[in-house]
Amino acid sequence: MAGLFIFILFALGCSGLQKDAVVKQYFDLKPDIQLSPKSNPSQGETLMVKAFSINSAFDSHSFVYKVGDNEYTADYYSEFVNYPSKLITERTSETLYGSSYFRPALTDDKKDIAYRLSGKITRLSGDFTDKNNTKAAIELMLILEKKDGDTFKPVLSNTYTADEPIPDRNPSSLVSGWNTGLSKILNQFITEFQHLQAS
Repeated sequence: MAGLFIFILFALGCSGLQKDAVVKQYFDLKPDIQLSPKSNPSQGETLMVKAFSINSAFDSHSFVYKVGDNEYTADYYSEFVNYPSKLITERTSETLYGSSYFRPALTDDKKDIAYRLSGKITRLSGDFTDKNNTKAAIELMLILEKKDGDTFKPVLSNTYTADEPIPDRNPSSLVSGWNTGLSKILNQFITEFQHLQAS
């Protein structure tokens, strides 16, 4: 279930009379990934997750909807609880650190870091261009670098795309679709890292 917070904002007119209440909804992102529990907290490679960047078109608390070719609109009544780049960075970190493959680096010192992950959110919108085929669109570019002497070299680089069908244009449905899409993206990244280790 998507986290949902509802606040009621009352707009007051010049006359001082209260107008109709405006309902604003605030949502969190919560990907659902089934991971094998760690045998101990120190299991896994040390990983530093750098703050993800985001395409400027989607860099907003407000939800963004695609309504035509290269045409987008913002929903100021449906918002994230924080900037989406921060939320997705945090949820990615939590997922990877919760897996048996990674643990957080305790310092920024290179000698304490085995891997470094950077990312860019290139799409995050409700795709409403076809009213009979509404989708939650999320696209994330991830670059994993491995320490090699005094430098870091890319060992895994990919752009992950998820266009999840949703039943309607309701913001709760959209957030559920984003959660499903982000879960699939992170699962795919972990699977690719498993293959990397095995090669």
